[in-house]
Amino acid sequence: MKKLANALGDAIGRGEVMRKARAQRILRRWEEAVGKGLASKSWPDRYERGTVWVAVQGSAWAQELRMIKDRILEKLSEMAGEPGLFVDVRFGVRPLAPEPEIAELADPAIEEEHRQQLQNLSIREIAERRTKLSVD
Repeated sequence: MKKLANALGDAIGRGEVMRKARAQRILRRWEEAVGKGLASKSWPDRYERGTVWVAVQGSAWAQELRMIKDRILEKLSEMAGEPGLFVDVRFGVRPLAPEPEIAELADPAIEEEHRQQLQNLSIREIAERRTKLSVD
């Protein structure tokens, strides 16, 4: 039998994973949130505890996005329909994700298969898999 602390840790971890999945679903619609022009120069590359980390092509574009940060947060929250899902957006100059990867993530069949694979894993096991993928 699991100790209560372990069971609570699993439940809390899965809750954050589900929250992250809901956020990712909204972030795939980045163009809708920021417009076509800014979306071509930026892409949300991770979500962590309410914060969206956005890769931007250059410092001028990052500054442009920082100036409308409040509007972006408002739009993301509106799109999500879930208060508190998005609390901050941070912009950094980094390479944007290649288009094929982005398109692949939007495929519902791939998303469902991925969800099934992760269903019985602990948050630590999921993190280890993600770390391994980013190293490979």
